[in-house]
Amino acid sequence: MKPSISYMKLKMFYYVVTENGFKKAAAKLFVTEGAVSQQIKDLEIRLGKRLFERSTNRKVTLTNDGLNLFNLAAPFVEKFENITDEFEQMSGVLTGSVKIASFGTMLLVVLPKYFSDFRSEYPECEIFLFNATQEDIESMVLSGAIDFGVASVEDLRDGIVGNKIWEFKRYFVAPLGHPLTKKKHLTFKDIAEVPIVMNRASRSGLKFLRELERHNPKLKVTVEAGDWDVVMTYVEMGFGVSVLPDILVRKNMGKRIYFRDLEEVHPGAGVSQYGLLLRRGKYLSPAAKQLVKVICPEFDFASLGGG
Repeated sequence: MKPSISYMKLKMFYYVVTENGFKKAAAKLFVTEGAVSQQIKDLEIRLGKRLFERSTNRKVTLTNDGLNLFNLAAPFVEKFENITDEFEQMSGVLTGSVKIASFGTMLLVVLPKYFSDFRSEYPECEIFLFNATQEDIESMVLSGAIDFGVASVEDLRDGIVGNKIWEFKRYFVAPLGHPLTKKKHLTFKDIAEVPIVMNRASRSGLKFLRELERHNPKLKVTVEAGDWDVVMTYVEMGFGVSVLPDILVRKNMGKRIYFRDLEEVHPGAGVSQYGLLLRRGKYLSPAAKQLVKVICPEFDFASLGGG
């Protein structure tokens, strides 16, 4: 006989994953942590599978069986949890909330117009924004902690669908008067010989760093930042050179800092690709789906393979 599994057990399992812990899941569901733990144990017994790796640091890590169950259960739990919003949409009213993660520059420079347009048309909906690194955005997408991310669509983890929307040119930047600003034929080898200001939170930044380390294993990194504005500030202060996406290149910037198209320095390294990141098979609430349409009207929802 097949085991009987209640919706509540699947719901608790879902929130343990998306909230990244038993304690947070219990708070979300207004129950005790012990109740959540007991339901998960019972779920594992009924399925005959271990769903989480047990560790002393209380970190939530799914087993392969746990990941398979999450991928199966998440769309159903998410749809059921949003059934009121689905019902309201049938009456012509869009309600609900959308959770999005991106990095600071995108949240400040690129995305505000889309969010403003969405809120003007759908004032009953809420938008929750999370400022995160590329790695954390991908983790939040896979765990279901957010509806979608906006970040680099290059070299994504398995299970994430990337939809490119923007291409940003990349620039080599240096303090005004820096010796490298006088080189007519600049190369990565030249750059690798001087101090660097680096954004390790960026996928393109890490690629740049690895390329420089290939030329100079003893590369000197003077500042490590997680935000492009911070990188630009410390380059301007003379801490080193770096690369920046053109969304940071503003009017009169040349009066403060030297910049040069990276394509001239290293062909093929001059463009970064950014767009929407969604979990494969992800269910999107009516509000989340509409915001995706606002950002990318031609988005192919069938590419998600579900939801």
